[in-house]
Amino acid sequence: MPCVGDAEVTDDEREMARATSHALFGNLIDHKGFPETFPSDELSIPAETGSYRIFEYTMPASQQPYKIDGDEFTLNRLNTLYSQDRAGQLQGEQTMVVAVSASVVSPSNQDSALDDKPMHENERIMMCMPGGGFISSDTPHSKWVYIRMSQAIGMRVFVPRFHVAPQHVYPRPVHDVYTAFQHLVSRGFRPQNIVMMGASAGANICMAVLQVLASEGISQSIAGCVIAEPVLDQTMSHDSWQRNQDVCVLPYVPPTHPGSMPRFYLGPIDDNNIDPVELLRRPMLSPMFADVALLPPMHIQVGEDDVLYDESVAFAKRIPTAELITYAGINHYTMFRGRTQLDRYYGNVRKFIDKVTA
Repeated sequence: MPCVGDAEVTDDEREMARATSHALFGNLIDHKGFPETFPSDELSIPAETGSYRIFEYTMPASQQPYKIDGDEFTLNRLNTLYSQDRAGQLQGEQTMVVAVSASVVSPSNQDSALDDKPMHENERIMMCMPGGGFISSDTPHSKWVYIRMSQAIGMRVFVPRFHVAPQHVYPRPVHDVYTAFQHLVSRGFRPQNIVMMGASAGANICMAVLQVLASEGISQSIAGCVIAEPVLDQTMSHDSWQRNQDVCVLPYVPPTHPGSMPRFYLGPIDDNNIDPVELLRRPMLSPMFADVALLPPMHIQVGEDDVLYDESVAFAKRIPTAELITYAGINHYTMFRGRTQLDRYYGNVRKFIDKVTA
């Protein structure tokens, strides 16, 4: 299926992407972010390729206040969001994309394929959290990506459009995604039939949600979790942040800087006695430091030219059963560019899914 991003990446494109991204982050630092807007929902995708629908979801009546041990800061913020949501006072609507390739369902089932409930009792689905540096959660071409993903893995894909910084800071995206998970469960999907997936900042949010699920004793019920080029250590302390600066699109802006990506996500801290950098070491913000004992089966992919390479490898080493796949010459931009790399990436994801859902 031809798709956005299929063209092979040239050296000139790779360097232009790096220079543009570094300049963008400079603009982010200078201007304190950009207005939060979701892209136009109008995207023309031929019916013979696939289809998608955007729908609103709400907190299920069964959803309970959060329980997280050892992190009062995060717990207080999450339960403030919970209370606002329960009272109907949470800012911004909560929406989700469902996308399906035409190869996954028959033409007669196209309409039901865009519903938010199982098509049959044991349907398996992917719940995907896209990247975007905590300042974006959806882009116009993403619908193509979701349909391409659906084709490659052979299942429907559900994508929570979580709210982003600086308008909505940590842990709002965690609440959005966790509530989306609870919504899908309330609609009849079984946790053991849900594969979670996150890329870059989306992987960070995905891992935080798994920690919430671990506090409820159901994280290991999830079929499996795929994380690609994941943000795992927001203290940015691993060597690849420096080693790969000249070949990766993500610039190094230290977390001590209030305009850095981690600090944008964390948001303002009212208590002057709290060190923001120390907060960033907490497991809900930096899964590198989380208890990995209760994680579901894990699959990790990262490029060797990515600034996030070292933390991905270090995290995988903490989980004896984790699958780790690395790619020479691939950075944070080229991970999802070019037909050759996309086929490798989705092929490895499909093998993992087939194994954990067998």
